[in-house]
Amino acid sequence: MFEQINDAIHNREYAKAHQLLQQLAPEQLDNPWIRFYKARLQESEGDLKGANQSYHQLLPNVANPKLIAQIRQGLQRLKQGEEDQRQEALNRAMEDKNSQRMGMLILEAIPQELKQTAAQKFGQIMEIDPYSARLQLPSRSWRLYRTGPIGRMHFYVEQFHQANIPCFTALVEDIISLKVLNVLYIESINSQVTVVYQPEKGQRDIITFKWSDVPQIVEGMVPIFEECVDVGLRGKLERKTQTLDYAKFYDLHLPKQRSIIRFCDQNYHFLEGMAFSETQQLTDGRATVHDSWSHLIEFINQQFPRLKVWSEFTPFGESAIEFKELLKPIKSHIELLRWEDTPWDAAFQLYSGLAFIKLNLK
Repeated sequence: MFEQINDAIHNREYAKAHQLLQQLAPEQLDNPWIRFYKARLQESEGDLKGANQSYHQLLPNVANPKLIAQIRQGLQRLKQGEEDQRQEALNRAMEDKNSQRMGMLILEAIPQELKQTAAQKFGQIMEIDPYSARLQLPSRSWRLYRTGPIGRMHFYVEQFHQANIPCFTALVEDIISLKVLNVLYIESINSQVTVVYQPEKGQRDIITFKWSDVPQIVEGMVPIFEECVDVGLRGKLERKTQTLDYAKFYDLHLPKQRSIIRFCDQNYHFLEGMAFSETQQLTDGRATVHDSWSHLIEFINQQFPRLKVWSEFTPFGESAIEFKELLKPIKSHIELLRWEDTPWDAAFQLYSGLAFIKLNLK
């Protein structure tokens, strides 16, 4: 009987194989060879997930060396089949003429209660162990996970979405093309908002918009570093870089103009334009920059009581600064007095730009 079942499967006579299996006596159904041929039939008919499960359930309960070898061969065929399907899907993704443009893959936050299941699926897709996969899945903010040709990034995103792992892709050129206007001060608020910004160093221009034109806000703090000399072991002087302060940023997005209106506490001219507190223009400004900034942001927030605010830049930035080659072509549009350049500036531009792009993906 087993030879007949094997021949039927080999000759793709699947209906005959099912019929032969149904003819077996009830007391034979626990025979491991019968369970093997049922799994083999699942495999041949294309039920790869069911066959994989059947093989794995059967393998620990088998002692016959010949049967063990055939089960392992079946598992190897399934593994090879999955790899072939993945490669075929990747080849299709790379066929598009735009597939070679530089892109990135961003993982979105996953709730802790869903992370274990997601890590198992993520590990299978990326061929890493579940523990390592769990460490790579973010719980709080986005994580810049991988860069490369956008076709390849789309390939991974499709697999992640099938596994219910939230993520999205973006083109580097779309981040670079965004227009950023660094605000010097708000000049007036009537039917429209008029702000004075700096298009180039030493220049000024104005832009007007309505509060209703702004669908979302991005806020974040970028570290300002300084070099200091410290006394190390055995009294030896050592140069160290430490965080002196943080520059605060507040970006308003204008999708219709494809522009970002950027406020920065280090560059805002509190002594010009509108005053947002009674004491703002009574001092030299620098002494009250913290309070003045707080009043400014409080005023802006009053215009948007229910607006989406992206505020998890720091954990995202920690992942982004590792991709230094990706950040190099991204102009940060951040003008701060620094001893040396830092990738944190471009990382904030990337974060704000991704939020801008994410808005259009909805």
